[in-house]
Amino acid sequence: MRKFLAVFFGSLLTVCRREPSEPALARYRDRYLLRSEALNRLSIPAGSDTALLLRAYAAEWLRQQALADTAYQLLPKLRSQIEEQVQDYRTKLLIAYLSRMLSEEVMSQWEISDSTLIKTYESQPEVFRTVQPYYQYRWVQIPATWLARVELARYLSMPDSAWQRWLKEKNYPGRIVSQWVPRSALDSLQAFFPTTLSLLPLQGVAQSVRVESGRSYLLVFQLTGLIVPGQILPFELVRDQVKNLLLQQRLHAWLKAFEDSLYQRALASGVGELY
Repeated sequence: MRKFLAVFFGSLLTVCRREPSEPALARYRDRYLLRSEALNRLSIPAGSDTALLLRAYAAEWLRQQALADTAYQLLPKLRSQIEEQVQDYRTKLLIAYLSRMLSEEVMSQWEISDSTLIKTYESQPEVFRTVQPYYQYRWVQIPATWLARVELARYLSMPDSAWQRWLKEKNYPGRIVSQWVPRSALDSLQAFFPTTLSLLPLQGVAQSVRVESGRSYLLVFQLTGLIVPGQILPFELVRDQVKNLLLQQRLHAWLKAFEDSLYQRALASGVGELY
């Protein structure tokens, strides 16, 4: 214990002060915790006491510096191993940040034509088999009258374009979902129907009667599109996936060429040598 205290307090004696270039929150030996550094590291919620949070962060920073310094003094046999690990981590961290910066910069400049995307999609369809179902549907609320029901029966066999004109002419509440959506998209409607909407066959219909302000209405759901698990997803649904696949392939090749050029340049310039 005496040895521990002697090392700890001894490590606090000789301090070469170097004044910070901007406001600081704490100092340990010749290291300063700058206010700007703390603000960058902290996520301060709106309305919080910024000064109090900075004070708490600075106290914890100072505590950690003292502990790390004391550990370094008490573990002389591990110093070389620690320094190697720190250097290794520094190298990997720098490479990771450089790769991310280059990736964002390079990928933002690349454009891939639709013909290339379609060619890639068609050349490997097995990659785009779905593991979950997707749906297209439409729904409408009409008066619960005989005439409205007859009209509905006619429009159930019509395309979305005719259905859209019908909703607009009659001013019926309703919606047409022509994009492919997962099962969760049906949840907002499921509560209004006794039938499980996701189990309907293609072009299947579910109905329920609703009463609003003393008037009866018929709520109708029709499943107009269905992709079951195992089927190949349509191109429009995986377009972004295909694009990202091609971009990642191109990026991997570009980064490999970039790394190789730096390696060869280091050898040619004499900066690096192999023994």
